[in-house]
Amino acid sequence: MGKLPVRPVLWVVVLIVVSGMIVGYRYVIAGYEAQAASSTIDEHVVREEPPKPAKPLQARVTMPDRKGIPPENVGSGWPAILGSAGDCTSLERGLDWSWSEEGPPLRWRVDCGTGYSAPVVLDDQLVLFHRVEENEVIDCFAAETGRPRWSFSAPATFKCKVNYSSGPYSTPYLEADRLYAIGALGQLYCIDLSDGSLRWQRNLHDDYKVVIDYWPATASPIVESGLVIVNVGGRKGAGIVAFDRESGETIWTATDDGPSCSTPVAATIHDRRFLFVWTADALVALDPIDGSVYWRFSFSANNQEAAHGTSPLVIDDVVIVSGYQIGNLCIRVLPDGSAKELWRDQRKLLDSQYHNLLNIGGNVCGFASTRHGMRCLDLQTGESLWQWRARAGGSMIAVDGRYLLIDIKGRLSALAINDCGAELLVKTDEPLLATPCFSYPALHNGLFYLRNEEELLCYDLRRPEELTDTP
Repeated sequence: MGKLPVRPVLWVVVLIVVSGMIVGYRYVIAGYEAQAASSTIDEHVVREEPPKPAKPLQARVTMPDRKGIPPENVGSGWPAILGSAGDCTSLERGLDWSWSEEGPPLRWRVDCGTGYSAPVVLDDQLVLFHRVEENEVIDCFAAETGRPRWSFSAPATFKCKVNYSSGPYSTPYLEADRLYAIGALGQLYCIDLSDGSLRWQRNLHDDYKVVIDYWPATASPIVESGLVIVNVGGRKGAGIVAFDRESGETIWTATDDGPSCSTPVAATIHDRRFLFVWTADALVALDPIDGSVYWRFSFSANNQEAAHGTSPLVIDDVVIVSGYQIGNLCIRVLPDGSAKELWRDQRKLLDSQYHNLLNIGGNVCGFASTRHGMRCLDLQTGESLWQWRARAGGSMIAVDGRYLLIDIKGRLSALAINDCGAELLVKTDEPLLATPCFSYPALHNGLFYLRNEEELLCYDLRRPEELTDTP
């Protein structure tokens, strides 16, 4: 057989090499895409996903026959983002702490939309505010079973300028017969809790000329002294606004401060009722009845993106706030209603970005964003008492002598915390929810509720009947 011509042979070799490179390139790209899809999201970044088609909100019941012993001291519910006491504490006692690394029994789960609004619950009404496609939706479920009861929706057009969810961020406030909720563009809704019908509505951003720089309306409403009070952020005399519960009429306005993500907190100190609001510019104390300002301490981050997300914590006669890129401000309220500054720092030890602060034996405890981990500071001096290294920060509920922690990576832990430090009692091996989990959890009648931007879950912390049986 004669020899093949050299040039055709070279062309065949080149063709084989090029084809192999194309196939290999496709495998490499597929590998990168798979790796990206399975990688863990950084705790400060959320990927924007294309809108998902609406799904029927049907609860998937996982343990309908489980019977448990109701805990003690129930009934107050979890009607607001910080619970009924306004400090993420619960009076419930007698919960089941025997769960393993797999987590407590899952009672039911429901698909949900986007946003960071927390679940809230009162009696057997559980409410979730979320975005489904191009609508902001308020859904009501049976707290025990997850079965849907009613749904209210309104068009949603807000688009977050940075790489986070486009809302809603604000958490509703529940009363016996109604709820109040704030949409991403400042729509304040009063909704009938029995059937989801609209009682009244205000457009806060239009009414008070609020300018949105980065974040949607995030601060949650509270009801205090018979008024609905909101950290609005209208710089022309409407930084903080109170509304009539029945009509939505404006009752009073106060300050020229801009908007922040911090929810107001009310407390009685020295027999006087105070409303504490951390605005974009200052920590402000007001009379909740008429909006008169008792005092004001300037305290704000230079970076507008570092919006204040942590609510004030009141411990006896002391008020403290903690913020990302700014640190802490600690104020003592004096018997005549005035105040003095105890201390402040520049995020050297604790700078909570959006996780709640807790009262630990008269001192303040929270998750630091800059140095990471949980830290406890002396409330009088600001000095560090101890620190507990954690791979991810999260939101905590103090209950039954322990602390429930859901971190942003979706893992649930039970902790013992005291003046000496934190001890991990149990932690789930695998995340209960896909990261990131930025929403606060809720606890009601021994049921623990948590969500991300895909699912709402209900876990049962009631003691099984067999654990209480004695011979």
